[in-house]
Amino acid sequence: MKPQFILPSCASIRRVDRFGLLDCDDDEVPFWDLLRAVLRSELASIHDTSSLLEALEVIAVTLRGTTAGADFSLLREFMSRRFPEQSAPNFFRDIWPVLVDLALEMPDLFPEGLLPSLSATKPAEVVFSRKQVACLVVHQFLCSLPPHPWSTESFVDLSPWFSAASNVHRGAVDAYLTALFTYFERIVGYSQDSRSIVDFDVEEWPITFSMRTMTNENMNHIQDAQARNIMLSSTRVQVVNLPESRTTLRLLGHPDGACVISANKCFGHGPSGTQEELNVGSTPEAYPVVLLAPPLSDHQVLVCRGAEAMVSIIGYGRDARLGDLLPQPAANLHDGLWWRMRTMLFMDALELDTLPVEEDCPIPDICPSSRLSRDMILKAYNAFSSGTYGHVSTGLWGCGNFGGNRYVKCILQWCAAALAGVPELRFVFSTAEQHALGEELAQLSMELQVKCVSVYRMFNILVELKDTSGVGPDGIFTYIGQRISALT
Repeated sequence: MKPQFILPSCASIRRVDRFGLLDCDDDEVPFWDLLRAVLRSELASIHDTSSLLEALEVIAVTLRGTTAGADFSLLREFMSRRFPEQSAPNFFRDIWPVLVDLALEMPDLFPEGLLPSLSATKPAEVVFSRKQVACLVVHQFLCSLPPHPWSTESFVDLSPWFSAASNVHRGAVDAYLTALFTYFERIVGYSQDSRSIVDFDVEEWPITFSMRTMTNENMNHIQDAQARNIMLSSTRVQVVNLPESRTTLRLLGHPDGACVISANKCFGHGPSGTQEELNVGSTPEAYPVVLLAPPLSDHQVLVCRGAEAMVSIIGYGRDARLGDLLPQPAANLHDGLWWRMRTMLFMDALELDTLPVEEDCPIPDICPSSRLSRDMILKAYNAFSSGTYGHVSTGLWGCGNFGGNRYVKCILQWCAAALAGVPELRFVFSTAEQHALGEELAQLSMELQVKCVSVYRMFNILVELKDTSGVGPDGIFTYIGQRISALT
């Protein structure tokens, strides 16, 4: 049995009452009782930013037994700007009590005190109501969740956004916190034209997380049978050039598609501005993904459906910054259809530095061909075949920290989309260098509309690159064009 995430409401989580919150002589008491005492305290009521941060520190020390990591300086700075003393609506009068009530509903919303493990359930899918997800998000904000029961580099809560550490990209974190507090406001529901997030039952608006795992039998069949008969031209390639990257609605898979989240195998959120973090950070209902499964294996992808984004974010990394607040769906449920159908495809690129390069091959993703090119096609296929999509929106998957070759990665995703029957693959590019790549990709796509090249044939063209001298990392599209032009 795979481990399951234990929630703070579970009676098995017991801690020392370091602050004398309960009238009890036991060495350890249920952490849930301590947490409830902090949130409901009349002697130390939470009524402003300072008292909230003091409560967060008490929670952190009670749960972990240390003040390490309990730095809330960036959160204090953000809240002071967002909620000045005369602000309306008043956060601590109108919003905070609702969040406390929601947090303390956890025993009713999750009676077993556990979250199902996507690695153990069959089918590997869990469905939550928006209220259940909101409860989990509030606990992530409170930093009241115990550590992961598995080894991971993911963060269990939102504490990396609260500290002004040197590795925090402030523009990105400001956007993430804006998304979070906008989400809190929508939980309360101020707009007369909109329903509160927590008023939707699970049948109306489910939030679904699923894990897809491919077997060797699946992989062999796809590579040896399907790939020989499917033409690359069955999937259109569209290049979308932006002056600067932006998480706009039309690039998130709306209205009938899906969006690739260029995840790490330890997926989730963090304090920087990677493509994965920007998409998750802008979407609080996706935060709990980190609680449901250990790191992805080479043959796994994770799919999230129904998570509504709160903001758009402009730029990447240190240049990332808040864009616009996204409109809340109107009270008419049909108005939220796009968000309910939104699909996030968490697919990590396989790490290139874990395997030796064959014969000093200068092109990443080509060698060793028996592992990387084939497995990466199948990793993407696993994600793209998770539903019936009118299109998939993507970018330079795995070409950042993993050092992948952008030309090869475009071809690999194209092969996967054709295998999965995706009608259109949209590549989103946002720099002058990427725009030049997009022009080459569009030209290659036009050539392949005339020449019938199967996925299997394209894969072999890539494999042959390891034995071809004179083709550098930037000459791959030219080489492929020459090879397909020679076809009769």
